Amino acid sequence: MLGYEELFDYFKRERDKIVSALEKMPLDEFTRNRELSFYSIKDVLVHTVLVEDNWLHYRAAGRGEAQVKFDDFKSLDDVRRYMREVDQKTHELFKRLKPEDLRKEVRRVYPDGRVSVYTLEQVLYHVPIEVIHHYGEIFAEFWRMNVDAPYYSYLNYSKDKEK
Repeated sequence: MLGYEELFDYFKRERDKIVSALEKMPLDEFTRNRELSFYSIKDVLVHTVLVEDNWLHYRAAGRGEAQVKFDDFKSLDDVRRYMREVDQKTHELFKRLKPEDLRKEVRRVYPDGRVSVYTLEQVLYHVPIEVIHHYGEIFAEFWRMNVDAPYYSYLNYSKDKEK
């Protein structure tokens, strides 16, 4: 069975390839309104990091929501700093995670007051799946821009890990 940490490592390796492609893009193309699920490619990328941060480091810890705004990020370097911060927190989480923690309740409180409750195990599947979904959205926008999308399959990741 695929381990949670491996799944997170895979999507972060894919993210590294996306970031490499974005490094070649002018800032105004990165931040321009593209009418995606969020305003810009930058905002979609920030959202992918925020999903991980909110679910694993705020909601799962009973701390509400991260106080992060898309306008806090002016450049790819700003986004990279946030990625490193969240990656470190996630690494620490996986170091201390025990099998019994997977049953822990994680609550999401919506702005209208509704509350949904999940297990940490569900969240550990949800986060990578949502992130990968948004990577596909970024890829589709790359294609519209005639930019090669840096697709990295899990199978290639597995082979690379064996080396």
